[in-house]
Amino acid sequence: MKKSTADRRQAPRRPASGEVRLRQAGLIAPAFAGRLVDMSATGFRARHSCLTLGCGARVAYESERGNGMACAVWTRIVGREAETGFQIIPGNS
Repeated sequence: MKKSTADRRQAPRRPASGEVRLRQAGLIAPAFAGRLVDMSATGFRARHSCLTLGCGARVAYESERGNGMACAVWTRIVGREAETGFQIIPGNS
């Protein structure tokens, strides 16, 4: 039986707010802004306008709460906005 998304989380989430700047690794593309939704010790969720960001994409991120590298685990697109769950890549902050 497949576990639900909540059951697969490695750490508890807590609400977050504020801007996060994201730049997709390996691409010559401008950084884009996102808004934090929630965070944990191992990842974060953000809303943004980059509709081409796919699962597995690596991004550099910068926010008031920290910076480093993360990997997109899932993306949901609703209208002109996307929401992505990111897993932080350890040792890159």
